[in-house]
Amino acid sequence: MKKDKENIVNKLYDIEKIRTENIKKEEKNISYNPEQVLSLNEIKSLDEKYLLQVYARMPVSFVYGSGEFLYDTEGNEYIDFLSGIAVNSLGHANADIVETIRTQADKLWHTSNLYYNSQQALLARALVEISFSAKVFFANSGTEANEAAIKFARAYGQKMNTTKTKIIALKSSFHGRTFGSMSITGQSKIHDGFGPLLENIEFIEANNIKSLEKAVNKDTCALILEPVLGEGGILPLENEFLEKAREICDKNKTLLIFDEIQTGIGRTGKYFAYQHSSVTPDLLTIAKGLGSGFPIGALLVSNKYNDIFDIGSHGSTFGGNHLACAVGYEVLRVIESGKVLENVNNISEYLFTHLNNIKNGFPEKIQEIRGKGLLIGIVLKENIQARPLVAKALEKNLVIGRASDNVIRLAPPLIVRIKTCDRALEKIEELISEI
Repeated sequence: MKKDKENIVNKLYDIEKIRTENIKKEEKNISYNPEQVLSLNEIKSLDEKYLLQVYARMPVSFVYGSGEFLYDTEGNEYIDFLSGIAVNSLGHANADIVETIRTQADKLWHTSNLYYNSQQALLARALVEISFSAKVFFANSGTEANEAAIKFARAYGQKMNTTKTKIIALKSSFHGRTFGSMSITGQSKIHDGFGPLLENIEFIEANNIKSLEKAVNKDTCALILEPVLGEGGILPLENEFLEKAREICDKNKTLLIFDEIQTGIGRTGKYFAYQHSSVTPDLLTIAKGLGSGFPIGALLVSNKYNDIFDIGSHGSTFGGNHLACAVGYEVLRVIESGKVLENVNNISEYLFTHLNNIKNGFPEKIQEIRGKGLLIGIVLKENIQARPLVAKALEKNLVIGRASDNVIRLAPPLIVRIKTCDRALEKIEELISEI
C-alpha cells in the first residue's frame, strides 16, 4: 500500500512538473533581463538612483565565483579572503550546495510553519547532535536569531521574577542592526541617531572579570557574549573570563548566551567556538556559515530551558523554510564528510605562522596577529587605519575586510588551499610594506 501511494505521488509530481515547464511565460512589463550584462558604471548608476545609500561600497561588482575566487564584470580574478564576511564557508558555487538548491527548489521552497517540515526537522536534529542544545528555533539571519534570544531571555526573566529584565553585553560587541539586537550591541556608532533603545542594557569590558562580577546580579536575565568579538577587532575571550561568566550566571540564575553568528559552523576549527573552552552556554545563536551564503539563522537552546517558549511565544514566516534548511543540512553534511574542520585547523596554523613572520618583519606597523581558526585579525599600530588598506588590497585583487579602526579581518573559506594562501600572504606582505 505504501509503495502504491509513493508511485501515485511521484506520478502526480512528474505530471505537474511537465505541465509547469510547458506553460508559456507571459511577458512582464518590467525592464529586467536576467541575461543582461551590465558594466560597473551602469551598475553604480542604477544603485545610486534606486537604492537607499546605506553602504560604503567598494568600486567592484562580482559576477561569479568559484571556490576561493571571485570574478568581476571585467573578468578579473580576486582571491576571496573575506567570504562575504565569514558567510561563504564552503566557498563559491560549491557543487554539492548548488545541486541541493536545484533539487529542493524543484520540489518545494516554502509552506509556512503551520505545517510539519522534514528538512527543518532533519537540520534541527543535526544541530542538536553537534552541540549542547536540545531544541532549535529557525530564523532567516543572525540578527533575527539574536532577536529571538533577547525575547527568550526576557521571557525567562519574567517567569523567574518581574524585575529580572537586565541584559549584560560587551563593549565593542556587535549583535545586529534591528532595534533589539542593536540595543545589545556595544558600539555608539550603531546606536546614534535612533532615539531611546531597549532599557536595562549594560555594557562591560571584554575579559574584565571585575566588571563582570559587578554587573551581573539577581535582576540580570541574560549575559550575551561573542566568544571571539568580530566587529570589535577579532578579539578572543579568555577562558578564565568565560569560566567566571558561567559561574556568575549560575549563581544569579542568569542565562549565558553565546553569539556564534560569525564563529559558528566550523569557522574556528570546531563546529562552535565554545567547544574550544570548558564552558557551555545556555543559548547559542548562529547564521552566516550555516547556509554558506544562503540566508538562514537559528537559536539553539539547552534542555534545561526548553519550556520557556511555548506555542505563540515567537515565530517567523520564512524561518526554517524547506529550501534554507535543505541547504543548511547539506552544509553540515559536507563539513562532516569532507574533513573540512581538519582543513580549517591545518590552514589556520599555516596562516598564523606566516602572518606572525610578516609581523616580525614589520614591528613598527603590526601589533599583533590574533583570532581563532580562520577568523584572523591583523592588529595594526593605533595610528594606522585599516579601511584604506582594504581598498588597496582590492586593487591587488585580494578581498579582505576590517574589524574596528585598526584591525584587518581575514576570513577565507573553510576549504581554502595552501597554494591560495601563499598568493594571499604575498599580497598581504606587499600591502604592509607599502604603509
